[in-house]
Amino acid sequence: MIKHLWRIGLSIAVSMGILALLLQLLTSGLPEDQRPSVLAALQNTNLTLALSYLGLGLIALVVRARRYQLLLEMSGETSVPNLRQMALVTGIRNMIVDMFPSRLGELGYVGLLNRGYGVKIQHCVSSLSITIAFDFIAVLVVILLILLKQLAFGEVQGWALGALISAAVLSVIAILGLFVIAPWVNKYLQRLQPRNSESLLAKGLRLVDDLTDSLQTVRRAGRSGSVLGLSLLIRLLKYAGMYLLFIAVAKPSFTALADLPAEQIVGALIGGEIGASMPIPTFMSFGAYEAGSTLVFQLLGVADQATAFVTMLCVHIWSQVMDYLLGGLFLAIFVWVVRGRGSARNPGSEQDGWLAGLKLVLAGFVLLTSSGFLAYQLWAASKLGALAPPDAGQESQTATSERQQALNSLQGLRGFVLFSSNRDGNHDIFRLNLADFSLVKVTEHPHTETYPRVSPDGARMVFARAHQAWVSQRNTLAWDVVLLDFETGEEQVLAKGATAPNWINTNEVSYLLDGQKVVRHNVATGKTDLVLVPGRDNRLPASAKLQNPHVDPQSGEVSFTGRQNEIGSPHGHWGTALTSHSAIQPVLEGCELRWWQDGGGLYQVTKGGRDDGLRIVSVSTDTLEPTTLIDLAGEFSHEYWPIESSDGRYVVFGASRGKHAHEHDVADYEIFLWRRGSDPSTATRLTFHSGNDNWPSVYIEE
Repeated sequence: MIKHLWRIGLSIAVSMGILALLLQLLTSGLPEDQRPSVLAALQNTNLTLALSYLGLGLIALVVRARRYQLLLEMSGETSVPNLRQMALVTGIRNMIVDMFPSRLGELGYVGLLNRGYGVKIQHCVSSLSITIAFDFIAVLVVILLILLKQLAFGEVQGWALGALISAAVLSVIAILGLFVIAPWVNKYLQRLQPRNSESLLAKGLRLVDDLTDSLQTVRRAGRSGSVLGLSLLIRLLKYAGMYLLFIAVAKPSFTALADLPAEQIVGALIGGEIGASMPIPTFMSFGAYEAGSTLVFQLLGVADQATAFVTMLCVHIWSQVMDYLLGGLFLAIFVWVVRGRGSARNPGSEQDGWLAGLKLVLAGFVLLTSSGFLAYQLWAASKLGALAPPDAGQESQTATSERQQALNSLQGLRGFVLFSSNRDGNHDIFRLNLADFSLVKVTEHPHTETYPRVSPDGARMVFARAHQAWVSQRNTLAWDVVLLDFETGEEQVLAKGATAPNWINTNEVSYLLDGQKVVRHNVATGKTDLVLVPGRDNRLPASAKLQNPHVDPQSGEVSFTGRQNEIGSPHGHWGTALTSHSAIQPVLEGCELRWWQDGGGLYQVTKGGRDDGLRIVSVSTDTLEPTTLIDLAGEFSHEYWPIESSDGRYVVFGASRGKHAHEHDVADYEIFLWRRGSDPSTATRLTFHSGNDNWPSVYIEE
């Protein structure tokens, strides 16, 4: 058994590597603005319907295996595998068929049959070629059925007629190519036989002649009806399963697509299949499949092409995951049973011990590498943020008494604090009045809203609204920046694909656009200016991603958070930096770097707090040395999001229970208010709720 471990390990490594590549599609292969839609649709998929796809796929696999077996029998092959063996080969074929463009993965079927079960190559190729031709005919029949339905219940649609013509042309070309053109070409080629019967050309010509004989033997067998019937059954099972998978994805997330007539959805699935068959250099047909299907949806007049693309991408991902998991299992069984049996028959054919050991080491290395790649992709996926919003939580049992203590400590301070909270089940913006601790919901929208920032005069706020019901704050693209007038309640979208807004002065805001560009926006005139773009007049890499920029009202310099290796700091993962005469100056490892209103320096969140947590520090502009401002003792000691009031007297911030419970939009954060210059231990806790309260902003009345 040990001598076959390298083959088993290698097959497992291949499967793990493929799964890692599929995961990489979600972690880095998707545009950041599309990722929330895809993740949400995958998460909301109806698993019962998805498993129904898997069940129909298994039935189709057995039928497909029987068709291959029948064609091998018709070709005159003497070593025809049994149905169980053919099912193994078919399952592996289904896994690798889309690995290469133009469905070149089909050739794996030839290698598996020839090397695993001794089937002659000419019969492998002929059975494969004939199944492809009959697949075209089966698709033609399916489209014809769709057309007949349209004729019976309405008018014929142009896309269906075009698909019928295309399928008919392909079917005719395939049949003529196999049974008419191929014999004629073979007859011509055989005239080129060289004198040396062992030359490469001679062997190639003999293989072509054998293949032609195999094709003609199948044709003369007179069982085309059986092959066509099996082919049609395979198509019907496949499209029924894909239709169920489409509904499983679309129904919970994109109802309008799920309500389309079944024949239109099947038409899009056929379009995707045709797109995947095109000679386009893609891996697993990603991109080509979605393009083919969305083109059909476009011809059908579906207005929301982005939704159609996301739906088909999710359908593709689900189908690939299931096919590769099943195919990987079949591959392991194939290697264990088939290769093991072959070695048992030929014990003398085993390699020398040292070579077997080398293979085992090589397989172990590949397995370790693929495991590491998969582990890395799982880690990268975890860094995308939460896939779903947190529980709404509940108010603390002692909230009433603690709230009264907070009121007493503030002694009639007038003003309000804005913050984002999911305490009503969805992240909206809340306003807490400091005079009486009354809480008012300022926004009520089905999409996540966060980053509220009150204007210096207290009359307006800017905030970020997500493109979807839930978007992790780790995503910096799937947001719009919105301006809200408190008096009129009117909203104005200032920028799409933007987040992290901040007020520069009463009339200007800054925000992060496209995850990279820092924009200065005049809300009165609508004029915008780019104040920082990575790679433009600075040494940041052009691909650098920024977070939470802040424009100094006095100097116009920009502070921001970025990756340490991109901002020029030699240690840590994330760090802060600021611009100075077009130069990039690293500051500290941490985040949330801002200027004091009075221009007396900077403040930010950085490491070095209690229990190895975070703290809020003041930073000297001359030496960049930090001085601890706030490092709370007690339950909530992991500080985040400090922001000063416009009059400079108070700082509002959030704090969680520690570095292991600090995800910005998921963890239990509480909001605190601290009078600048006072003892940090006197900071007043403002919220008493186990939900997620984040990104506070404060306005203090004079």
